[in-house]
Amino acid sequence: MRKGEAELYLRMYPALQRWLNQCVICQAQGYRPDMPAQIYPGGAAHNLRRLFRPLALDELQMCATCRAAFERT
Repeated sequence: MRKGEAELYLRMYPALQRWLNQCVICQAQGYRPDMPAQIYPGGAAHNLRRLFRPLALDELQMCATCRAAFERT
C-alpha cells in the first residue's frame, strides 16, 4: 500500500471507507474482498484495488495472520 497516497485518496472520498476492512489486532487495512467491480465515483474500485491489498476478516474482525497467531497461544 502507498500509505500517503492512500490516506489522501480516502480524505478526498471518505465514503469509500465502507469498502475497507481493518484488523482489530494489527490495524492492517485493505479492501473488502466482496467489493464490486464498479463503485461510485467512476474508477473508485480500481483505485482502491491499486492502493490496498484485499483483506478478509473473520467474525472477530481479525485478519488471517493475527487469527493464526491468536490460535497458537
